[in-house]
Amino acid sequence: MDKEKMININTSLVEEPVFSSFEKDGQEVKEANFTLVKKYGGGKEYTKCSVYGEKSEVVRDFKKGDFIHVFGYFKERAKEDKVFKSFIVKSLNKIENKNKNENNKEEK
Repeated sequence: MDKEKMININTSLVEEPVFSSFEKDGQEVKEANFTLVKKYGGGKEYTKCSVYGEKSEVVRDFKKGDFIHVFGYFKERAKEDKVFKSFIVKSLNKIENKNKNENNKEEK
């Protein structure tokens, strides 16, 4: 798939994000990688996500099980005889639990 097919995904974080960095054009680029899971019927669909630059800092607050919204596109790359598919995140945020929001309203 290509960048023209930008999509939204709302689903749960499988495990804690992994952070790293790499050098590109003489500059350090921060990266965060994480996996989301969407449950439907009797199955599950996993999406491996990558976010780069300053947006990777948003991911530092994410915990396993958080409900996450991501917007971006799928990218495929081939390495030897395998094809890897990942979701390149352009924007993201944690979606607060509806019950938490209702409880906060009651407290105010």
